[in-house]
Amino acid sequence: MAASIKRDGECLDEMDSMREISSQFFEMVPVRKMKWKDEEAALLVTRPELQLQLLMATVKHPVCCSFPPALSYMRSFMKLLIHKLETEDADICDEMYEAYTDLLSCNEDDDETLCFKSYKMLSGEYISLQESVHLVSQGTTGLSTWQAAQHLAEWILENPQVLTNKSVTELGSGLGLTGIVACKYCQIQNYAFTDCHAQVLYLLSKNIEQNVLIDLHCKTESDSSDRDRKILRKIRKQLSLSSDQQSSEENSSDVNEISEPSDQGYMREEITIDDGIYSDPVELDVNGNLWDVDSSHRLATLKGDKRISICHLDWECVKGRILEKLKSDIILAADVVYDTSIIPALVFVLKSLLDTGPDSNRRPKAFIASTIRNEDTRDAFLIAMGSEGLNYTVVESPKHHRFHYDRSVPIEILQISAL
Repeated sequence: MAASIKRDGECLDEMDSMREISSQFFEMVPVRKMKWKDEEAALLVTRPELQLQLLMATVKHPVCCSFPPALSYMRSFMKLLIHKLETEDADICDEMYEAYTDLLSCNEDDDETLCFKSYKMLSGEYISLQESVHLVSQGTTGLSTWQAAQHLAEWILENPQVLTNKSVTELGSGLGLTGIVACKYCQIQNYAFTDCHAQVLYLLSKNIEQNVLIDLHCKTESDSSDRDRKILRKIRKQLSLSSDQQSSEENSSDVNEISEPSDQGYMREEITIDDGIYSDPVELDVNGNLWDVDSSHRLATLKGDKRISICHLDWECVKGRILEKLKSDIILAADVVYDTSIIPALVFVLKSLLDTGPDSNRRPKAFIASTIRNEDTRDAFLIAMGSEGLNYTVVESPKHHRFHYDRSVPIEILQISAL
């Protein structure tokens, strides 16, 4: 019988602890913040067979091979693991040292700009998202998955009936965790992902292809074009330049542990025309083999699943025709209330999408998840909604913690509707 330990009054056996460590590893939880006590380490990895199991659950796992976390993160994880073993005077297996030396011998070319974070679902499958290791890059926060998106995804998994047979539009989709969870685990009618940043939209399209089309037995790797590879190289290059400017503020041993943005202006991207890529910031740049792009070049539908679309939507210069196309039963958004300067535009878009007119029987609702970093920003959002005739109530938070993110700052979900 597997040995067990006590933690917060509960018994965790070896496999439970291993799954916990594995899921934190794939979500790239900063190693210094991993929920991994010394007594758990002693239980899990002081026996050679358990060490091998832990390797197979992390750096040797098939998901890690196909969708690797940042190289420096994997090195930090292995360094910590070996340190814990040595602290316990363990008989460390050769495979442990071999795995670490293999990571040390890898080239650090452009692997430190884009990486994968993978979120394990109850079914055992993973949602793997390609994103930047820097929380703020290229003038946008959208190249990383934020706490409120994970929180909203947890809420959706506990309340799938809210989206059942509903049309859904998501504002500020970022890299797609919330929407991909909804598309895979809720019986949605259709789902529109939206964002305004060219690089975010491109990576979002790739994440949708990888996580949705794979369920439909569609091949995505073979469809990768030279243009796709060229775009990814350009994104990595731009992120590398950005990281050089921020290097003095980041910890090299824990690549994704940096401070969150406070209220600051949402910078508009600057598009350089040097190779024909991103020549127009409002046009979608997606794989034409996998997406049908409409005549405006701002909206594309996934060929393998017509329920899913992606749209360029800039709240500050939005057009009525696009908003009409995006009107849905449910509006979702996560971590979009962080900058007071864009609140008027956000509220305008919300009101436009929720207002169906006096003769309509439709009663759309919005669910907005926000990390409350600044009470003044939250209050400004609530006041702006009230002045535009939008009503709100606070929704009960998800009961189960499926993902690993910082919960020290409160996260709130608001249900919003038009009066």
